[in-house]
Amino acid sequence: MRRDLKVATLAFATLAFTLAFGTRGMAAAADFPRPLSPDLPYDVDVAALGRLDRDREVPEAQRLFDIFAWQAFLALNWPAAPDGSPDRTKTLADATSPRVWMGWRGNDSIYLPDGGRPAAWDAAAVLRQPEHFLWRFSKMLNESRQPVNELSASTQAFTGPLIDQNGVFVRYESYVNRPQFDYIVENELYNQEGQVAFAKKGRRIEFPANVTGPQPRYGSMGIKLAWKQLGPTDIPSRFFTREFTVVSTSFDPQGNMVKTRSRQLMGLVGMHVTALTRSSPTWVWATFEHVDNVTSNDLETGASLAGPRVRVRPNFNNPDQPAKPVNVLPKPNAEKDAKGNFTSWDEKTTTNPVQLTRLVPVPPATAELNRQVRTLLAEQNSVFRYYELIGAQWPVQPGFPAFGGGADSAPESIYFKIPGRVVPVYVLNTTMESYFQSGNTTAGPLEEDDRLPAGNFADKPTERITPDRTIVFGTESCAGCHFSAGAAVAFKQDENGKPLKDAQGRPVPIYGKNASFGDTGNANYVWQLQLKARSKAAAPPPPTMPPPTPR
Repeated sequence: MRRDLKVATLAFATLAFTLAFGTRGMAAAADFPRPLSPDLPYDVDVAALGRLDRDREVPEAQRLFDIFAWQAFLALNWPAAPDGSPDRTKTLADATSPRVWMGWRGNDSIYLPDGGRPAAWDAAAVLRQPEHFLWRFSKMLNESRQPVNELSASTQAFTGPLIDQNGVFVRYESYVNRPQFDYIVENELYNQEGQVAFAKKGRRIEFPANVTGPQPRYGSMGIKLAWKQLGPTDIPSRFFTREFTVVSTSFDPQGNMVKTRSRQLMGLVGMHVTALTRSSPTWVWATFEHVDNVTSNDLETGASLAGPRVRVRPNFNNPDQPAKPVNVLPKPNAEKDAKGNFTSWDEKTTTNPVQLTRLVPVPPATAELNRQVRTLLAEQNSVFRYYELIGAQWPVQPGFPAFGGGADSAPESIYFKIPGRVVPVYVLNTTMESYFQSGNTTAGPLEEDDRLPAGNFADKPTERITPDRTIVFGTESCAGCHFSAGAAVAFKQDENGKPLKDAQGRPVPIYGKNASFGDTGNANYVWQLQLKARSKAAAPPPPTMPPPTPR
């Protein structure tokens, strides 16, 4: 077995070298199609992909997936018609119209505090909503209109706030398309009881992929967005902007939560795009960032929000402080647990900017495609010329099994953590996985998702896999993280068989593995099933909106 792993590792190392440095005598890489199109692709160009040797022509195949990523990004950000479809009378030069993705469903409207059934799909009604809210929440949990303290206990082990160079928290939200929404609703996966009932039927969560043929249909898709509040010295013309009602959280001297809301101009700084396609049963994972997030050209200038022209500065890095430690999570300073440890952050006092950097650079071939697309966008005078593709993950061999982690299992258990020999191994968005950039670290956290507490899995509730302490270089990846996502398979009971309850009187779920399928989690890569779905029992009251405060 070990010899087989080494052979596979050698093949994968050759593949990785090819991806990084290219090949000679292979098929020419495709250029980005012209003109820019509002049509959302169903899948990568499968005909072109089928003509390639997926083992030997990985860079050429990667180009096809990078093109797919850009096509999806542009189509989703295309101006929308009232029914949610792309408005073909407009172009990406339009910076004010609603976008196609705005007709999708936000996760806060799917996973309700009482575990109830979501309202029916209606893209037009979503687009007509007069006001959009951004709450303070954890990045891994995306957005929520639930009280922050309802979320902090289950998310602090994952991550914390990202603070920009103005000392302000970044906000996040996420949406899914109709095929993914319908699957969640039809199978009652929007609450924990529904997930448990689904598991007891012996069913496996399998979101729908796209359908080809005379009547093609889209597969499941989702997006996650990161928004930065624009300050006086920021340059609005370099951002795709929207006004939101921002709900801020702080704490009074007695430790009571205080919420305030204000209308703020927000700029898009990050966007994930995920798509479950026939070519990619492990999903396609594409991520985009604002070009000024961690570096910028300080010879460029622009009109600031306050009026005067200013130099372009990075959104999340201060080049005047090159010795400042990078990618460091702010220390919690609010909401103590039973042991007196802080578990959350007070926005009024957590204002020290995080110094972000990118440990894994954008691959040169991807950067070259970015130049092509950004040139086309500049010709339209589109604000999206200030965004770039960081990377797109896809499976080289969709049927290739995943390798489990454990002592002395690296590097194979990192390269092959995900089924399908997914490449690139490391891809992350600095605005959404800011603190997963470990660099040289022990292999264990990169192999198995050790962020979840012991006893969280149904098969061995008191055991942990022996960690691999081999020193490796690593960050994380979109697919690698989401591969660990689980769904509820049962509820915990005490020794007498009585259901256990949490502090809010709700049953305590057990999240399972599908080991027989070679999966780390059992939620088909969708974290929201585990992190957002609530129980129907003892639901907390819906949150009340804080009174408005002047902008």
